[in-house]
Amino acid sequence: MVYDLAIVGAGPGGLHAAKWANKKGLKVAVIEKRKDISKITRYCSEHIILDEDYNGDTIKVDTAAGKIISTKNGWEVNYRGEFCPVTDKYYSSAKLYHCHFAWPDKRPFAYKYGKGTLLKGMLEECLALGVTYINETTAYDVVDSPAGVELKCVSKGKKFKIQAKKLIAADGASAQLAQKLGRNTERAYLGFALVLAVYMSNVKNYSPSEWRGWWGRCYGSNLAPLMGTGPEGHFDWADMIILGSPKDPPDNVFEFFTKKGPLAFMFENAKIEARHCCSTKAFTPLKQPAKGNSIMIGDAAAFVETQAQGALSCGFRAAEAVAKELEGKNGFEEYNQWWLKSFEFNDEGMMQVTTGYALIPTYTDDEIDYLFSLCHDHTMDGSWSQYKSPKMMWNLILRDPEKIKRERPEVWAKIQTRGTATLTDSIT
Repeated sequence: MVYDLAIVGAGPGGLHAAKWANKKGLKVAVIEKRKDISKITRYCSEHIILDEDYNGDTIKVDTAAGKIISTKNGWEVNYRGEFCPVTDKYYSSAKLYHCHFAWPDKRPFAYKYGKGTLLKGMLEECLALGVTYINETTAYDVVDSPAGVELKCVSKGKKFKIQAKKLIAADGASAQLAQKLGRNTERAYLGFALVLAVYMSNVKNYSPSEWRGWWGRCYGSNLAPLMGTGPEGHFDWADMIILGSPKDPPDNVFEFFTKKGPLAFMFENAKIEARHCCSTKAFTPLKQPAKGNSIMIGDAAAFVETQAQGALSCGFRAAEAVAKELEGKNGFEEYNQWWLKSFEFNDEGMMQVTTGYALIPTYTDDEIDYLFSLCHDHTMDGSWSQYKSPKMMWNLILRDPEKIKRERPEVWAKIQTRGTATLTDSIT
């Protein structure tokens, strides 16, 4: 059997693409390596982000109806799980000067949700439509030729091939198919990161509605330890997120932060309920994710997480692009143009995300205290965005440059080189 479309990866992007391609009359097969996609074992943030024009869309959440709604790309997704609103974000220094983000009316700027519940519902919808679902299967190689796409797959030791006219690769960050198709040769390699997430109960001063980060070597890392909302069903658990590298393992940072650091008192009675981890290689984003007969979507083509809403929009748009291509239209070029204009990391946002938070080792703990003290008595607009937040933070810090020049000339000298610092510097 030759499918019109093969999709590798049953995440939000892959399943959304399958749904909409099926609705357009295409014969669709989804290949997924996991047995049960509702069980999330690889860490992801699991937040729906409400920032305006974030990842090319403005998302609304109808908690009563259980809907996640795209206001620009035109899709709606049903979600039968729980939502937890996030209303405050704090970035703190060694002496606990804060950069605070919140709306005056305390309306949410993000919602924690359950990715496993979302995927389960989306899969059920796809199966009801007649999408072919092949799980416990790895697509380990691919050939993209003028005749179509051939996937080499293995399931429980048995190898077989799947033929399709078009391919959507939705296999996430560090995607195998992008590598096999030679697409990563078009990208610059930026670094390798390790992430540890620990869900804990009984953490003192934890609030499910807050997202927190701590900057300073006193906390044990160049990369800020983060604390967010626990998983669906346990929003009362704190989600402790540690980024690191082989030279600075996140396990070591976690042990220091929770047992020896300035905030160790918060964890005196804490109980570890679950641990998740992931590792990823960071590449610059693909400029042409649709090429030949294949489209790389979501995290497979990105620099940083596209989040659920970005993946959903990619799947929706990719299904439309494939349908147009099969009708003899130029759907892939339309997809590429949409991708380039929709995701911030394809333009100046890329520099913002790689330099905006790279405070260590450029600044000492005392210098970060000073910088954050310039924000301490102000509340910025509620924002999750890793592009908008650092811009707002630095705009607030720099609202009176003469004051910084006068009070801390050595800090001002470092600020002048701010655009040259990168996350790679912080990791290594």
